[in-house]
Amino acid sequence: MDKDQAIRKTQKLMAVAMDGRGNGNEAERALIQAEALIRKFGIEQAEIASTVAAKDFDWADAFHAYGSPKNPAKSCPKWFQVVSTGVANFTDTIVRLHYDAAHGYGVGFYGDRADTLFAQWLAGYLKGSVWSALILTRKDHPEWGRIESEDFRKAMAGRLSFRMMELRRERDVEFATAASTQGVGTALILVTDKLTQRNVEFGTPKYRSSRIEVRDQMAARKGSLAGDQVGFSKPLSAGDGNLGIREQ
Repeated sequence: MDKDQAIRKTQKLMAVAMDGRGNGNEAERALIQAEALIRKFGIEQAEIASTVAAKDFDWADAFHAYGSPKNPAKSCPKWFQVVSTGVANFTDTIVRLHYDAAHGYGVGFYGDRADTLFAQWLAGYLKGSVWSALILTRKDHPEWGRIESEDFRKAMAGRLSFRMMELRRERDVEFATAASTQGVGTALILVTDKLTQRNVEFGTPKYRSSRIEVRDQMAARKGSLAGDQVGFSKPLSAGDGNLGIREQ
């Protein structure tokens, strides 16, 4: 590994360590590895923040099928689209509805490989969380039918998406604060540069904002409360094996 390679590796490790989205142990390991490279190769702060060295992103896309391999989905419900858009914003990826002949309808995430893997895993995790919460809640409400169940899912999806948006904003504020108070803008520069290059590679994301309408307020309230109980920690090994990655 030469110094230029070490700089690019350090940039990616620093992004993981300072991202704030992932597993705490993973972030700590990334920071330790980054510091070791900095000492070994004599890397300066300015070199880490260099936008020239930061251009080596590993672009990829990851598809998450809404249905199971044995039962491919014939459509992608609105509530899962809401969740997936929140996931995309949270993971610095772009999401688009996608159809695969073998796996049916689902969503595709586009961006840096590590981000798309995280997004693919998180979409499946949150989809499962919504269904699990609904099953648990319906034990107390056997009278619920299709309308109540759908209102629960839509409200929970909306709450999850809102929480991910807030976490993303908190991360950006922390990066901006670090840059102004400590003179260290590495993470902010990396994220901004990554998003700019991502949009050049895949196109600027265009999402329609739509109001979530519900008919049963009690079911919606319970769905929203259930959305507050879900965590967003990244596992040590992301990806749920739903479908592979297609390299760009």
